[in-house]
Amino acid sequence: MSESTFKRKQDYYEKVRRSNYLASLYLAGFDTSLADLDKPLPTRDEVLAKYQQDKPSQSAPALPASLTTNNTHPSPIGYLAMNLAPNFPDDHAMHLLMQLLHEELGLPERKTISLTTSINFDLGCDGADARNLMEALEEQFGIDFIDYDAYRYFQPEEFDVHLKRRAKGRGDKVPMTIGMLYQAVKSQRWDTQEMEGQ
Repeated sequence: MSESTFKRKQDYYEKVRRSNYLASLYLAGFDTSLADLDKPLPTRDEVLAKYQQDKPSQSAPALPASLTTNNTHPSPIGYLAMNLAPNFPDDHAMHLLMQLLHEELGLPERKTISLTTSINFDLGCDGADARNLMEALEEQFGIDFIDYDAYRYFQPEEFDVHLKRRAKGRGDKVPMTIGMLYQAVKSQRWDTQEMEGQ
């Protein structure tokens, strides 16, 4: 193969890669045009630097006072393509919560996500996944789980003969909604009666 043919193939595949990248951005809701094909793509280092710049500081308190009023925080890339309900909160606390849920559970793209979406029934979170999620919530947001009972919401991690009847069906489980988690993040505490009474 001659050098000029190889170079043409490289140029062609670079153009296809850029076109695919712009198409994925367009599908995710970004405004793109054919003129964007000629613009250089950011390098890996530039993307990482921008991500580090936008990422909240690890040494900062888990939930600053400005959290409930900051509506300018960019959405995490992981849940941009999701179908969110029209009344879904758009603040920093919800962005952080949705990013955590996306990382821990892998939120569905085609299902409408609302404050009443239950993570145990609708998203299928149970067992070890539920334990890991609740630990991550406690660690990242500093939530004080005053009277949280895992068996009230989730199936047990492993098979337990004594819990077989109770864990067999979902009828006796209570839905844990995204709205309940959002309220716990904002108040930094889990009070079962308060959460389920909303």
